[in-house]
Amino acid sequence: MLQNVETGELRSRICPSFAGLLTLAEEPSVVTVDIPIGLPEVPRQGGRLCEQQARKILGSRAASVFSAVGRAALRAGSRAEADEISRAAGGLGIGAQAWGLAEKLKEADAVMTPERQRLVREVHPEVSFWAMNGRKPLPAGKKTLEGMVARMDVLEAEGFPSTFVRQLPAGLRVGRDDFLDACAALWTAHRIEAGQAERLSAGSDLDARGLDQTIWF
Repeated sequence: MLQNVETGELRSRICPSFAGLLTLAEEPSVVTVDIPIGLPEVPRQGGRLCEQQARKILGSRAASVFSAVGRAALRAGSRAEADEISRAAGGLGIGAQAWGLAEKLKEADAVMTPERQRLVREVHPEVSFWAMNGRKPLPAGKKTLEGMVARMDVLEAEGFPSTFVRQLPAGLRVGRDDFLDACAALWTAHRIEAGQAERLSAGSDLDARGLDQTIWF
């Protein structure tokens, strides 16, 4: 999801790789991603501090926040091996859902540096929607009709054109829920650009490589 800050023009397209976000022709000033940036060596109970705080504020939507897989497990070639490595190192086991995100995590972790965090920021769409909705969790899940309509409503209230959020762009080949999540990420990018964004955790929480483990909204 891209927006020209001067003209307001909105565009949607698929970026085939995480590394590709760093070389976009448009040279964006802020890039927001729903991918953990900054990882523990092994996941502990409750996950990263930002994930714990996100669950606390989201209440009924807390289950949408998954704990990031640790770097030790990402070196494994299978979920079973990752689970064994994580447990042997004193961390939590690695379930199928968490392991399903492993490739994206590895891709992001391979290119991110503390310097690149000035450009690329981690977001969680449900946290962004919570902030848009008067700091209240939305009442229904994002894949339900009620949940999608609620997300469209708050995006419109924040200035997104109705024709944009209520009609999935042709040829995009993503689910409507993922498209609305991307709109929420763009909303947060605007707030970062304007110096209005907030963060979970409130203070710096650096991992072993100096990456700040933070969810922006």
